[in-house]
Amino acid sequence: MDTIALTKAKARFSGLVHRLIHLRTEFVITKHGKPVAVLLPYDEWEKLQATRSGGLAAAPPAPGELDDEIDRMVEAIYEARAKSKGRKPPL
Repeated sequence: MDTIALTKAKARFSGLVHRLIHLRTEFVITKHGKPVAVLLPYDEWEKLQATRSGGLAAAPPAPGELDDEIDRMVEAIYEARAKSKGRKPPL
């Protein structure tokens, strides 16, 4: 992670954002030599936010092989619903 003074960051903001997007460079911004902010890619920030909130938002995505199994289960549910005569709702 690169470190840059706030005054330089203000003057070179467009270039920093370019490096952030294309090179995925993260920056610590300092003021009077002390870290005050971080400039990082949006997707990295989203991951940090999800981790903070805990629960399912912090869980990693399911491995690819589970996607097919979940799709089959959902299909089976819809087929069972279509075949079911169901009960009439009370009026």
